[in-house]
Amino acid sequence: MSEHVRAELRRSGGFVGRSVSTVADSRTLPPADAARLRLLMSSLDFASLRSTRHPTGGADLFQYDLTLIRGSDHWRGTVSQASVPAALQPLLQFLAGRAASG
Repeated sequence: MSEHVRAELRRSGGFVGRSVSTVADSRTLPPADAARLRLLMSSLDFASLRSTRHPTGGADLFQYDLTLIRGSDHWRGTVSQASVPAALQPLLQFLAGRAASG
């Protein structure tokens, strides 16, 4: 059996200021999406992830509130669009695509 992974995203801010959110859970996603989520989550080192806040003058930037679960490992934090860690970018793109289509 594959490892259970779950990612929760709440995106706020931006020019319009509209919040969107989505939850991606490997137990409920179609098999291909679940495999993609597991792959994206497997490359993350939760211990090295850090929350970041908007820099001064970043009022139109997005803020991402994330809760990530991989097996028994958990990470919760907030990252600013201006300083998203490179390791998180593919996962954010996957989640934002789900939020936009759902």
